[in-house]
Amino acid sequence: MSFTIISSTPGLTTKERVLKLISTHPEGITAKILSDRLNRPISMINYCLKDLKGAKFIQGKLNIENKQWIYYPISFID
Repeated sequence: MSFTIISSTPGLTTKERVLKLISTHPEGITAKILSDRLNRPISMINYCLKDLKGAKFIQGKLNIENKQWIYYPISFID
C-alpha cells in the first residue's frame, strides 16, 4: 500500500476565510450559511467559530425565532 503526502494549498486558511466572510456581513450570518458558502463541513466551521469567539474576533447571539446562532464581527455588537 502506498501513501501520498499532500501539501497544503496556498491562500487563506479556513479560519481566515470564515472571519473574512463574517466581517462582510455586519447583519450577522449563521454557521450553516458559512458552511455552504465556503464549501466546508459544518464541524470545521463550528471549530473555527469556537476559536474566533475565544480570541474575541467575533460574537454570537442566539436568534430566538429560529433557534440558530448568528455570528457578528465584534465591532458590530451592541
